[in-house]
Amino acid sequence: MLKKLVIILLLASIFVWTSPVHAGFGISPPYVKPDKAIMAGSRYEQQITLLRSSADADMVAEVKVNAPEISDWISIDKGLEFDLPKDAQSVNMVVVVDVPTDAEIGNYKGYLNVRIAPKEDSNSGGVAIALGARVDIDITITNETFVDFIVRRVDIPTIEVLKAPWKWPMFSWFFYRVKVDMLIENTGNTRIAPSKVKIDIYDIAKKNLLESHIDKRIDKIEPFVTGDVSATFPTKLGPGEYWGKISIYKDNDIIQKNEIIFKINPEGKTPEGVNLGKWPYILFSAYVLLILIFLYILIRVKIWKQLYLIFLILTWPIRFIFKKLIQLKNVLQKKFWSYMHKKAAKYSNEDIEEKEKE
Repeated sequence: MLKKLVIILLLASIFVWTSPVHAGFGISPPYVKPDKAIMAGSRYEQQITLLRSSADADMVAEVKVNAPEISDWISIDKGLEFDLPKDAQSVNMVVVVDVPTDAEIGNYKGYLNVRIAPKEDSNSGGVAIALGARVDIDITITNETFVDFIVRRVDIPTIEVLKAPWKWPMFSWFFYRVKVDMLIENTGNTRIAPSKVKIDIYDIAKKNLLESHIDKRIDKIEPFVTGDVSATFPTKLGPGEYWGKISIYKDNDIIQKNEIIFKINPEGKTPEGVNLGKWPYILFSAYVLLILIFLYILIRVKIWKQLYLIFLILTWPIRFIFKKLIQLKNVLQKKFWSYMHKKAAKYSNEDIEEKEKE
């Protein structure tokens, strides 16, 4: 009887201690493993989701790295200890692997122990049953390059006709541009971007090709990272709606085509306005500075007279033609008025003769 009582009391005490964390706990995915081997000096990130079936209490997560060869490469974006707030059934953490440039080629393995416990018990002296999970690490270092990417999204945002002076050609080539925004997932082990993006712009009826542009200067995405990049194209289009036919290239192959309708608003008609940032003013200042430098050089080298002489020589044909045209104009004008004077005198004499006859 006494033995049964002790067992019952023991089970009850365990139930009391473990009631805050009796809910299920899991992780997804349960591994850190790149799809392809990675290169020395690169960075790999893997998002791990911590899942609780019940989140009725604040808890704390503790991560321990057990990977002797590569423990210095591994870090967690939230740190090795972080909170799991109440009512948050899923919390993400990012495992970051920074491979040194001198890492040797080979396969490296290890694991992470993820333990969660009630927050109020983490610093107490009591005994609490915690829940845990394991994240396996499997990383292969290679010197072979894998180049590949996936285009996840393509869009052409609305733009607006610029105000003066930014709509002048010397500025508009830089700031009045049609932009193609892309979400690129780099699935290779080296930095990558589309080799080029081509856009053919048609009228709203898709009958007339208005402009065609190519952009090869696209920012690169780090290995195993998904990020936003843009291709931009100078345009002379006015307000209206247009079709953009987009071709995205990997080397010389088209890997994706899109047809997207986009809009150019008249000046001042975009609700959020146009924010060109500080670059237009920097460019304007650069133009002014270049002009001042040019004038300073001219003054220093004292070639004004030579430049004036060159100007006279180069413009002599124009000045000669202009002079002859002026002379011709004067001659024709003189003859015209002489003719008009003679006609007027003739009609005047005829009137006098008719009056004398009467």
